[in-house]
Amino acid sequence: MKPALAFVRTSAFVALSIAATFFLTPLSWAQGTGPAPYAPPPAAYPPGTYAAPPGQYPPGYYPPPGAYQPYPPPAEEAPRVDPPATATHFGVGYKIGNGLGFLGGDLIVSPLPHVVLDLQANTFSVNTASGTATGFGLAPALQFDIRDPGRSTPYIGVGYVYAKLSLDNVTASASGMFINAGYEWKWSFGMGIILGGGICYLGKIQSTDGTTTISRDAQILPNIEFGLRFMFL
Repeated sequence: MKPALAFVRTSAFVALSIAATFFLTPLSWAQGTGPAPYAPPPAAYPPGTYAAPPGQYPPGYYPPPGAYQPYPPPAEEAPRVDPPATATHFGVGYKIGNGLGFLGGDLIVSPLPHVVLDLQANTFSVNTASGTATGFGLAPALQFDIRDPGRSTPYIGVGYVYAKLSLDNVTASASGMFINAGYEWKWSFGMGIILGGGICYLGKIQSTDGTTTISRDAQILPNIEFGLRFMFL
């Protein structure tokens, strides 16, 4: 009987413990004396409590204004600028115009920045009443470059023209002036192209031996000049 009685007492004690735990635990929650029930986390975090990188915010979170600075735009690559030519003091070239026809050349000398002396020489011909007179002409000019030496530049040029013609042992000469404005393209290896236009005045040409006459009236004409040049020094 004693073992049976001990078993009954133990079983009753366990049953009463389970019942007390079941009934008293909710009461402790209500009175604030026991563990609180599980509560889900808030839907949104207050500003400053979660410093996530841009684009990785938790749901419902919005950073305060100025919390993250925008990324700077990518830097644009600077445009490529050709280096200036290093040879700017002396060169030779092919030169036409300034009232002297289409077969000629020139020497280019630049003793000072922005100042260029262009010594042009051409052979040319002129139709007259007695036939075609042939000869040569000179057109030294002073050219003023706007930009620094070695770089492509607008320019203004003024010059003097001298022409000498011959036909059947009759020789005549004339002189004049011209003024041009244009542009010269330059490359770093020394090559340049010059193109300009303006006004040219060439005085009267007249000479005769009684049989053959070379004659042309003075003229003021639209002018053009074009040249290819290469600078050595």
